[in-house]
Formats: sequence, structure tokens, C-alpha cells
Amino acid sequence: MKLILLNIHLLSLAVALGSMLIAEHLISERILFGRRKPFSADVYETVLFSSRAVSVALLLLWLSGAGFIVLGYLDDPAYIANQKIWAKVSIVLLMSINGVYIHRTLLPRLLEVSQGGSLIRDAAESVRFRLSFSASIAGWLLAAFYGTARFLNHGYLYSELFGLYLAIVVLLFGLSFLVRPDSKVLQATDATTSC
Repeated sequence: MKLILLNIHLLSLAVALGSMLIAEHLISERILFGRRKPFSADVYETVLFSSRAVSVALLLLWLSGAGFIVLGYLDDPAYIANQKIWAKVSIVLLMSINGVYIHRTLLPRLLEVSQGGSLIRDAAESVRFRLSFSASIAGWLLAAFYGTARFLNHGYLYSELFGLYLAIVVLLFGLSFLVRPDSKVLQATDATTSC
């Protein structure tokens, strides 16, 4: 049973990471870095497909991860004392909440961009989108690392392991302000401030 769960978990992780990286690349290359490549309807459909693949993979990761915890506990009740497990669960929980935000807010806005609209309408929205991207990238990469880093088992506190995630989110969020978005992205902001 453990081998089946492991295969489901690893395959789901590979699908989720690959899909997330494809979507992030398409969005950043066309919108954030402004390389004059259009964010067309085809690109939007690819991002939407990638996003749906991440959602399905995340559900499978939750199910297989829960299976690991149950089996680990049945083998040895001390298994659940491993702080790395709870840090990883916390990170995946935040990634799941962030995924709901992406589906409800970011994807509809990307549809508008594919139809000629702008992504960011005001500074608060810019901050929310940057924070969402930062939480997503940091979460997926660190959760994958924690899943394979056996040397972290029972050796570190939850606060240290989860704190690393928060530190990476803050770092990526800060670095995101060094990226200058394409001028088309800011058109709606300029229009609203001039009214």
C-alpha cells in the first residue's frame, strides 16, 4: 500500500510542479517581463489547463499524503511527532487556499488580459498578485524539498521549518518588485488615476 501511495504522490507532485512552472513561465514571460509576446487566448487556455492539472494533482497529493500519515501512525505512533510533516501540511494548506484565490481572482483577470485588458488595476491588486505568486512558487518548491529531505526528520522545530517557507515567500515577494511589468499591464491603472 505504501508503494502505491508513494507512486501516486510522486506522479502528482511531478504533474503539479511541471504545470505550475509552465503557467508561471507563460505569465511572467508575456506580462511581467514585457517581451512583446502577446498573452493570447491560446496562451490563456494553456494556463487554464495547467491550473486545472495543478488542482487535480493537489487533490491527489492531499489524499496520498493523508494516507502516508495514517500508515506512519499505524506503524509507529511517534511518526506524527515529526515536525517536518506538520510544516509541510501547513505549507500545502496555504498553497490550497492560495489556489482558490488564483482560480477565483487571477484566472478571470488573465482572461481579460487575453482579450486586450490589463492585469493590474491598482497598487493593492499588484501586491496581492505578487504575494500569491510568491506563496505559490515557494510553497511548491519547498514542499517538494521537504518531501525528499529525510535528514530533516525529527531534527528541527516546526517554527524553523515553517519559518523557512515564510522567509522564502518574503524574499520572492521583495524580489518581485524589481521586475518591471509591461506597460500594457498598467494601462488600466493609468486610466483610473487620470479620472
